[in-house]
Amino acid sequence: MRTVQYQLPNLDLLLDRQSRPNYKVNPNEPDLGKEFTAFLDKLQNVISPFQRKEIEGAQLPLCAAAYAPEADIQKLRVYLDYFVLLLLVEVMSDVSNAQAGMFDLDFMINLLNACADNQPFDTSKQKDPLVNLTERFARKCFSPLSPSYRDDATQGTISYLQAAAQENHDRTSRAAFTVNSYIAHRRKVVAISPVIAFNRWMARISLSHEILQTPSLQGLLESTVDLIALSNDLISYKKEKQQGEDIHNIVSVAMADPAIPVKSGDIQAGLDFAGSKIAEAYSRFQQSKLDALAQLASDDLETRSEILCYVNTLLETIDGNIVWQIDPRTVRYHLFETPEERADWLVSIHVED
Repeated sequence: MRTVQYQLPNLDLLLDRQSRPNYKVNPNEPDLGKEFTAFLDKLQNVISPFQRKEIEGAQLPLCAAAYAPEADIQKLRVYLDYFVLLLLVEVMSDVSNAQAGMFDLDFMINLLNACADNQPFDTSKQKDPLVNLTERFARKCFSPLSPSYRDDATQGTISYLQAAAQENHDRTSRAAFTVNSYIAHRRKVVAISPVIAFNRWMARISLSHEILQTPSLQGLLESTVDLIALSNDLISYKKEKQQGEDIHNIVSVAMADPAIPVKSGDIQAGLDFAGSKIAEAYSRFQQSKLDALAQLASDDLETRSEILCYVNTLLETIDGNIVWQIDPRTVRYHLFETPEERADWLVSIHVED
């Protein structure tokens, strides 16, 4: 076993993050973290120590604080509620728990669809932000104030849940992916689609379902999902490689796809290829933004403003995801071992001789 240092594609440059230099983690994160720990203490008879470790390892208070850097503590709690629910679904639906009958997918889908008894969004009642999580999820995230969110988020969450079982199966098998089939599959299983719908709702963006279904807006959504999924792959590769779990990753798929000019075992070339796909996705994102604005009448200033707000929300989602995973406080991936590695986007990976 030896340690080799590789050059990661610089996501700050690829995603033009230097044009958004003031992006930060919400300063309410420490208080949110304390509330989260108290919530998990209440669940000690419901979840196993292993499940608690998984949930704590996701650092969801940091995730919420990264996705919502400007939110007040009440709104930040709503973000955390949502992310906790998504993670609980993921933890409960893993292969071992599903086979043990501890997770009922149909029940969860029916619960997400049982949203007729809605109430307007109201953060003033957030006294204990994480009690009755599922009920609050239904009432807040499927608010009648935003029916387009209800439709999109329900379908996005259901697609995520239904695909999760297949992803778990894929992770335990060595099914051959091509790069194209892998990216198509990744779009289905990554949890970011319902998160994007949630962030749009929280930002109070008023775009009709018809506008959201236009090719340019769908292009914005698809490229955002790709940017987050592929960036996740890039950031998580070190951990997955060292744990022998690097099959389900664009870097490994590129090394295995005979149509891609990346040799098997050439990690640096695989990382470079992942960077090129991220650059392609960001180019599609920018073009979709231009197309979305070009389709509007010159005097439709209101829709133009809403689209620009939506684009900004998508960029905040992309940035927030990266911050959550590489912030010095995160324990998810331990990507950078020194400040110098972070500055130069270098990563040290233990590989077999």
